[in-house]
Amino acid sequence: MEVTRMPSHPYKALADDIAAKVQRGDLKAGEQLPSIRALAKEYGITTATVQKGLKQLTDDGYVTSVPGLGIFVSEAPEEGTEAPVTIQTVVEQLDALQAAMADLAQRVKHLENRDAR
Repeated sequence: MEVTRMPSHPYKALADDIAAKVQRGDLKAGEQLPSIRALAKEYGITTATVQKGLKQLTDDGYVTSVPGLGIFVSEAPEEGTEAPVTIQTVVEQLDALQAAMADLAQRVKHLENRDAR
């Protein structure tokens, strides 16, 4: 039985493709990306979908938007510095903190009940 992979959402495909080009060095730091309309035409998607993909790339630290000028590939982090923080990383860290807080609350409740006896 052959497993067919579901294609990712078009905005994700755009973001993944541009991120891969940056990682390979096909797109260099400071290089301007094509316009939103040009990207929409190139990828066969709507301008709204392109904007969503570019937001993902911005959130992930691959590109920077300069109002009135365009979207540019971000500078690579210097040696020894941390990679840009992504929204996904923040969400994962918040989930871990919430779980730790719930565990601590349960422990405190257990200790308070034990001391009350």
